[in-house]
Amino acid sequence: MARMVGFTRIIRLPWLNRMLELAGEGLESTQMRDELEEYLSFEITSPTNRRKTREILLLPWTAEDAALEALRPEALRLAESHQYEQLAIHWGMLIVAFPMFGDLVRLIGKMCEYQDEFTSAQLKLKILDEWGERSTVVKGSEKMLASLNAIGVVQRVKQGRYVLAQKVAVDEDLSLFLLHADMLAYQSGYRAFAELGMLPELFPFELSLSKERLVEDARFSVGNFGREFTVSLREG
Repeated sequence: MARMVGFTRIIRLPWLNRMLELAGEGLESTQMRDELEEYLSFEITSPTNRRKTREILLLPWTAEDAALEALRPEALRLAESHQYEQLAIHWGMLIVAFPMFGDLVRLIGKMCEYQDEFTSAQLKLKILDEWGERSTVVKGSEKMLASLNAIGVVQRVKQGRYVLAQKVAVDEDLSLFLLHADMLAYQSGYRAFAELGMLPELFPFELSLSKERLVEDARFSVGNFGREFTVSLREG
């Protein structure tokens, strides 16, 4: 069965911030939906487009999904203590909620390990190879890339050509949240400590991680594999 894309509208940072505010107020899903409907009505005139946008914003906070449910309490706690640094929170929720978004940003990060810029055509070919040649995949990849440009983590320099924006340094609490989200999204068995600062899907961020905090954090198990300090998700 074809995997669901679920992300076919452009999403903007103020909308993500508003969604996070509503989630922090402890509203029921129907109340959040109504609040978003009113909020988005000032910017999106089409009822259909407004509904699709609203559902994208709601899904990370309302879907019955074990990985998202594991992330939400920490995301809300961080939102209170990092009111001006919420991009990392949105990023962690999105890569878990929308697998294609997670794959797309991982591809962008990998491409930019070896080149200064990438093209939308290159990205489309790679995501179609992973997700199949479907119209929803094409549309989804276009809207996701446009969303990344709107959020400011990539910048369009010419028609169809993009570069990465400067990385945002995040503190250890946000870094641990991103690592937790990353390992849930990509179902990682374990990762070597040395690679944690170079995960391609977290390309917008400069992480700050210490072995000491990882040892203390109940979300993770640490060990040694082939003489490398390794990190995995704690079971249960």
